[in-house]
Amino acid sequence: MFSQLPIHNIPLNLVLDLFDSFILPIFSYGLPIWHNSCSNAAIQAINSTFTKFLKRYLQIPLHSNNSLVHFITSTVPLSVRLRTMVPNMTGSLSFPECLHGHKLSFISPHHDPPNSIELASQELLTSIPSSFWLSKTYHSIPSNKKSRRTLCRELFDSEHFKICKSSSFHPSPTVSCICIYCEGHAHLYHMRYCPILM
Repeated sequence: MFSQLPIHNIPLNLVLDLFDSFILPIFSYGLPIWHNSCSNAAIQAINSTFTKFLKRYLQIPLHSNNSLVHFITSTVPLSVRLRTMVPNMTGSLSFPECLHGHKLSFISPHHDPPNSIELASQELLTSIPSSFWLSKTYHSIPSNKKSRRTLCRELFDSEHFKICKSSSFHPSPTVSCICIYCEGHAHLYHMRYCPILM
């Protein structure tokens, strides 16, 4: 998708606006009707659409930590956002007086608390590896494609395959990972501490 559009060098806020303009309306169409009957697999697929979109922009592998993606981009999973939109989607409906007091059967009587987005953000923090908090500090995600790739690959430790002796694919470091430079354990974010690479 991104390879066909010239949006490599635009800021994150515009990328999120593009998502809101062209993709979000597809999911919000008829939202009050279908949202309450979604299976867990469907919710995961909805969330996956948004995280893949963000990962493509950040230029990180698809197996990267989703919670960290949302933290860095200051977003929440798409299903959380859609859930907070449901109560506002039926406000424009009007009914004749004879139906006063009746409720639509597809609208759930249980609404999320007004701070559900903040609660979701706090839950995401628990899935972020503790070693991430020692990462390089940054002011914002760079608009420049090469700078953004360099920063995000370091923040997500996406270059592990370059220092690991194991040639088989593994999404995260294991206890058997050995650094090709220092012969030590190639743990998460090992490149920061490797005496040869420092």
